[in-house]
Amino acid sequence: MRGAGMRYASRAGVERMLSRVVVFAAITLLGFGCGHESAATQQIRNAASVDLECDASAIEFIEDEPMEKRVTGCGRTLTYMYKCNAAPGGGKDCRWKPVRNDTNKL
Repeated sequence: MRGAGMRYASRAGVERMLSRVVVFAAITLLGFGCGHESAATQQIRNAASVDLECDASAIEFIEDEPMEKRVTGCGRTLTYMYKCNAAPGGGKDCRWKPVRNDTNKL
């Protein structure tokens, strides 16, 4: 005999609740996993948007090496290299800079 005031969920109710929890968890994980870009990727995407005269959402990475990135967008391609110069007072000033050569389609 079940205790007074105790309520037990039906098997179908538990399965429905579990299904909702799984869907919620999957959507939450996808939201956190997608859209995350490294600082370098964001910098290059923004620079390429200006350099290629193309919306940042249309920029795609076709080569992604540690010190060299090649992007395409709106029918154009451009390579960026990470270059460092001596900074005043010591240290280095490092930036992603476009490489303008024959391999690029501008």
